[in-house]
Amino acid sequence: MRSGSTFIGTDAGTEQLITALRAGGFDVGPPTTVATTVLDTFDGRVHRAGLRLTRRNAVLVLAGREVVTVEVASPAVPRVATDLPPGPFRSRLAEVLDVRALLVLATFTSREHPIVRRNSDGKVVASASLVERVEAPPGPLGEWFVVVDDVTGYDRRSSDLGALVVAAGARPLDDDDGTIADIVLRAAGVDPAGHHDDPSVPLDADEPALDGFRLVLANLAASIVANVAGTIDDIDSEFLHDLRVAVRRSRSVVGHGRHVLPADLGEWGANELKSIGTLTGPPRDLDVYVLEWDDYVGGLGADVVRALQPVRDQLESSRAAAYDDLAGMLRSDAVTRFLRQWQGRLAAPIDPALGGRDAARPLAAVVRRRIDKAQSRLLDHGRAITAATPAEEVHELRKDAKKLRYLLECFGGLLPDDDRTAFVKRLKALQDNLGEHQDAEVHVAELRQAVAELPTGTAPTTFVAVGQLIEQLDARRQAARDEFAERFTAYDSPKTHRALARLLDGMTA
Repeated sequence: MRSGSTFIGTDAGTEQLITALRAGGFDVGPPTTVATTVLDTFDGRVHRAGLRLTRRNAVLVLAGREVVTVEVASPAVPRVATDLPPGPFRSRLAEVLDVRALLVLATFTSREHPIVRRNSDGKVVASASLVERVEAPPGPLGEWFVVVDDVTGYDRRSSDLGALVVAAGARPLDDDDGTIADIVLRAAGVDPAGHHDDPSVPLDADEPALDGFRLVLANLAASIVANVAGTIDDIDSEFLHDLRVAVRRSRSVVGHGRHVLPADLGEWGANELKSIGTLTGPPRDLDVYVLEWDDYVGGLGADVVRALQPVRDQLESSRAAAYDDLAGMLRSDAVTRFLRQWQGRLAAPIDPALGGRDAARPLAAVVRRRIDKAQSRLLDHGRAITAATPAEEVHELRKDAKKLRYLLECFGGLLPDDDRTAFVKRLKALQDNLGEHQDAEVHVAELRQAVAELPTGTAPTTFVAVGQLIEQLDARRQAARDEFAERFTAYDSPKTHRALARLLDGMTA
């Protein structure tokens, strides 16, 4: 791995440097052309991990500060970690990427001369590369670079090499410069940090509630739009997840703002967002099923898992069809027009006189009341649930918990971070239980649907295996249901009530 210094030169040519290096006892080899592709996820997970993933010609390189560089042959640009052969490289990359796919951030070419110095025994005591003629969008870079490798035990020789490079008019790259790839990305206008769907925006507690709700909804609208293309292209499952969450958050904020937003804006937004949200449900449910499949069948024997393969194939087929339907809807003129107009309506301040009765009230006062109401609703509904309560009512409680969570996330700019984190941790424990119950309920229904669509002639062993998987999923559902009372009691406790009181008391005012 190249972990030494990198130098940048801005003079017109490198002839003086090459001459000086050769005079100093360094061999400068003929140039080779290198095509470099910089890869990362949409949300910059490689960058966030302090790493850089590049493909240099047909070799994939994972590097970073204070880490051991690893390389692996890569005949093609990988899309996901499983495109690579099993081994340490794949394992490390999979840990970073999780379910996200790799995207090409930039591609550039360069000419690279190897620089080597050997001692009398022929051992390499200094090594570097002269990188010149860097061609990258939007045009060629005017600089050249020297990348010096660390050669253990021969620091002085590397220093001699660095001194010659500096004497030729170069300077070391500093932290602000980054690497050659960083310079290329900046020139191309690409932010290696990627896109992040943060539901919280800076808010003023004393500003009119209408201004705060508009800012929150505008931020969520940007998140929806940012994830549309990736969802249509089915790049990875997180695009649909993030789009769906942004839609649901938007619907929740619109609902909480029914006495804040102008009536026409709120009604229009609620109806259109509901339509989008409805179509995102089936493909997302199938995404979860496919992602969790190995976990779901983990307790079954190998023969049973093999017998279930036709069912998995049917689920994959249903997922593809659901994505096709969703992509068609997202491409439609109606949705494209709504998202454009929705962003337009939210882009500029709205006269509070056009809003609801709470439009001009201080934002913090309105949000505090909405959080209080959401918490009261959650507690009232949760206390009414018994072992005999239908699953539909348990699912409604999950929606109540989500609405409260969305308030805390979207208006987080008003709330103290530490108190919000402490309270959300308690709420999340309840949500996890409700989610486990709902996922198992939904996936049993999807499994039965997939079985109904299996082709004639499917082996009887498959239907027997389905019965075993349904039993396993139902056991999960029942376990979550049995655990609900304990989870809810832990949430409906003086400790939780105090945590919420601290959170609201700490709201900026």
